[in-house]
Amino acid sequence: MKIQDFEHIVLGSPNAVVLLEGRRGISEADTMAARDFGEFLARRFPALRFRSGNAEGADQAFSDGVARVDAGRLQIVAPYASHRKKSRNPAVAFSSPDDLSPEQVAEVIKKTAAASPKVERLLSRWKDGGALAAKATYLLRDSMKVLGHSEEFPKPVCGIFFIDPSDPMAGGTGHTIRVCQQESVPVVFQNDWLGWMQSRGG
Repeated sequence: MKIQDFEHIVLGSPNAVVLLEGRRGISEADTMAARDFGEFLARRFPALRFRSGNAEGADQAFSDGVARVDAGRLQIVAPYASHRKKSRNPAVAFSSPDDLSPEQVAEVIKKTAAASPKVERLLSRWKDGGALAAKATYLLRDSMKVLGHSEEFPKPVCGIFFIDPSDPMAGGTGHTIRVCQQESVPVVFQNDWLGWMQSRGG
């Protein structure tokens, strides 16, 4: 996707939300690039809102960049209500699977299993407690970021990702990309968005 295409999508969608997410283990240079890009987007598109998963690494770096401009335009979808609560900015809109109705949970589970069929049995354990339930909750959170669940938290118009180029579909980031593809949410990786920022003087 070219930046002109992204601009067209964003400018044609009032109150749009863009998903910002990626891998946890990124270098200091990559952290700075993701932070700068979050800030670049927040400055360039003053009506745009942004959504992240509250994880360390790329999620945090993107979010920090947005917060440099306006933390009130940032949404966090966390795996559970108390996730990283001490470091939470009070200006940020916050949600988790705990906010979903039983019908919404069933829909998120269904779409999570469709995107990553290997985890279907794991998802049945999400309310059981323990390590398996925790893994299932993180997957539900990843799906929820893409699916949306309310007027305040609609489906994003695009997903911006910081991937591992050697294995882009691995882990939670890979799952989230698959959900985006399943839900027809366009995705952009760092080999493209870094070029956007440079071409626009960011």
